Formats: sequence, structure tokens, C-alpha cells
Amino acid sequence: MGEVYFAAGHIDEAASLESVSELFAVWNPGLKFGMARSSGEEAWSCPAGSRVCWIQDGAGEVFLPAGYRTKEGDGEPLPQIYRPEPASKEWLEAVRYAQTRLESLRGEPRNAVERICSRMRGGFYAGDAANELWTWIEHNAEPPDEKFGDFIALFERIYDQIGYSVKSVSGWEPVQGGDQILVGPDPLRVRGNLRYWFIETTTPITHISALRRLRYLKDTAGGCNFQFDAFRRMLLTYYANRGVTPTNPDGVNQFNSHFVNIAAETSRAHYHPRAAVGGGRPQSEMYLVMDPGVYGLSTYGRKASVTLYPEVEGANADLSERVDIPLEVGSVVYITPGTGHRGVDVFANVVVLPGYKPKNQFFFAERG
Repeated sequence: MGEVYFAAGHIDEAASLESVSELFAVWNPGLKFGMARSSGEEAWSCPAGSRVCWIQDGAGEVFLPAGYRTKEGDGEPLPQIYRPEPASKEWLEAVRYAQTRLESLRGEPRNAVERICSRMRGGFYAGDAANELWTWIEHNAEPPDEKFGDFIALFERIYDQIGYSVKSVSGWEPVQGGDQILVGPDPLRVRGNLRYWFIETTTPITHISALRRLRYLKDTAGGCNFQFDAFRRMLLTYYANRGVTPTNPDGVNQFNSHFVNIAAETSRAHYHPRAAVGGGRPQSEMYLVMDPGVYGLSTYGRKASVTLYPEVEGANADLSERVDIPLEVGSVVYITPGTGHRGVDVFANVVVLPGYKPKNQFFFAERG
């Protein structure tokens, strides 16, 4: 193939991280990837844009003021100092109707609608259901009737406005491995001892809250992983049709992130084409490998790896050419667009740039 199609490194090996950062920069102009450490109490900020940080190991706390809003709480309940915002009557009625029509849906569209409805708690709605809209679009789902179509249209119109909870008292809150911290121009107070990965952008990210903590997020295990200590949680979801213009088909999406425990039995080889479906930037992926024990998960003694195929598209496709990369806690792998890949028995934060584009994933059968 000739061109570099992946870079791999480890958090404890500075030279290897440089090669990952260099390939990342080639495919993502305007973004910066790296690793950093934090100890004691610091004021984090990103004056020229936004920085998204994913804690690899260690523990700490973040100071959040009263009035802070977050879309967490559809996993474990948020502390009692948070109060969910009331849902509108229109949304309550739409969800109640959708629940009566679930039997008319099948497969992933049904799962997506069930997850949308499951976030309703009495007269409140908690959590971020953006990925469920992505799923509906991905599977070309059709509403079973006109009223259900109105439910989908309403959800698409307001999904980024619902699901918030508001903090009533200022104070410190714990963060740990796997959690996501977003910082912008305003300082965010952080204390503790942490190592973390980050992506920095000059284009501000405003559609997510400062913290996304895995324990407070809904587990949507399925698809590539529904066994093997199933775990699949969205830290930074794809916001469909938000900020899209003729010159910016990716809209507000610069990169997305989800944690998943990937078992060999259910992982499928796939690729994202060099010319993205729907336009915009072609889709790259990164694996940031973490210890599953932090969340009480197990890989049952299996060895983690990722298999890469440099040529899977067009007339030059050659599935006999492949490379198997062993992974361990702290590993990082950057995978370029058009490269076939399959994670095996690995617990990882899968970061996708510029995001999980609908209809932009193609599966193929491996050889041997």
C-alpha cells in the first residue's frame, strides 16, 4: 500500500506517542492529540477553543457550581443535589404513545425507541438520547403510523434540548478512569492525580456538558457486544443534523467517543470509506485501551488485540494482507480512513473523527 495506515503507542512510551500524534495531525488539521498529567489542584482552561480529556488512570475531583446543567443520569442516578428539568406536556404525550407502538418495530430501530422512552422518569426526562436518533437514521427506520412519525419528528427537533438535570449546590465531585472532562476558555478547577488523553480544537464545543461520567450514563450494550461482561456507554454522542451547512456537512460533530467492552465472538471486521458517505471529512478511529476492572468487568484472561487490513476498498482490495496488534492497558492505536479493523477482547474508549456518520460503516468477511 505504501502509505502509513495506522500508528500504535503506549502511554508509558513517549516516542511511540509522538508517532501517533503525528499521524493524527496529518488526518485532522486543526486538532491536536496528546497525553498529559495533573497533580494537586489546577485551573484547566483552553483559551483558543475546547479540549476534551479522557482520564486513563488515577482519580480526582472537579468543582461544579450551583446551576450547572448536565445530561447524565440515565445510568446510575445523579446525586440528590441534582434536579431533572420537567419534560414538556407535548413530549410526555409523544413518549407515552410511542410506548404503545413498540410491538410494531423490530431490531435496532425498536431498541433505539425503547431506549428513548426508558429515559422518561415520571414527568421528567433524564440523559442524552442523541445516539438513538443516529440509530434510527442508520437503519432507514419507518414510522408505523402518522402519529408515531410525529413522535420521531418531535424528537429530532428537540433531542438536544431535553434530558438535562441541574445542580442545586456548588461543590467538588469525583472523577475516575474513563470519565470525560470538557474545558473551554473559562477555568475549570480540577484536583487529584490523573493521567489523561486529550484532543484540542480551535472550534469550541458547546453541545455537551463539562463532565460525562461513565457511571451516570446509560448502558446500551448490544451490536458489537451483548455478552462478555457487556458494556457500551456514549461519552460524546453524534448530534445528527445539528449545525449542518453546505460547506460543513459534519455540523457540530468534530469527534465522538464511546466506551465498549468488545468480545471476539461478536466483533465484526469493518471499515469506513476514504470518501465519506454523505460528504464531510473521512472517518478515522482511535482505540484508547483501559483497565476493565475499574468498572468491575472482566476479559476472562483473554489477550486484547486489534486486527488491521490496509486494503479493503475497490479493485485493489486484498484481505490476505493484515496486521495483528497486541493491546494492553494504556495502549493507543490510530486507524486511518479506509483501513479495515476489528477489535478483539478489548475494553477501550473508541474515539471516532469526525463522528459516527450514519451509513458510513461497511462490514466484510475476514479470511483465514
